[in-house]
Amino acid sequence: MDHLPRNRREAPWLWILAAQAEADPSLARRMAIVEVLGDGRPHPGPDLRTEVEELLGEDCFGVQAEQTLEADIAALRDWGLRIGHSDSPEVEGYYLKDPAVVVSRQRLYEEEPNPLQIETYRAWDNARKMRSMFEMFEFALQQARIGTRSRHPDWDDERVEAEVRRLVIGSEPL
Repeated sequence: MDHLPRNRREAPWLWILAAQAEADPSLARRMAIVEVLGDGRPHPGPDLRTEVEELLGEDCFGVQAEQTLEADIAALRDWGLRIGHSDSPEVEGYYLKDPAVVVSRQRLYEEEPNPLQIETYRAWDNARKMRSMFEMFEFALQQARIGTRSRHPDWDDERVEAEVRRLVIGSEPL
């Protein structure tokens, strides 16, 4: 209840939900699962249970913790939450398929090029400039591929490649 607005009139439905969660351990667990998965990262079952237990206390899943977690995930899916699961070793675990997107306001580049960079690039012949351009293009594809696979571990290779091309080139596949 620490996260709730102090004035109950501002969001009465939040206070009602919080009171219900205190009275219903399964609702509290399910709310905690969504809170943990809200970071957008995959969480293997044991790690997800540990993080929920840190929020709610040990043994919140009861004696059959694994089955309880599976039942909670099934209930959340029945309620319309899009919870995925990946068995891929790089990104194994449960994840929200559509978590809130957090956009950084920090610039990832400098506005003005470094004078040393300008001098270096001007000294290159056309073949070196073209090779560098293709290397940067391949790097962009690889980075987009890594990001797309981490955001969508359930997609097949063809779908990942189509999304990568759309992100890097800016066009839909033919």
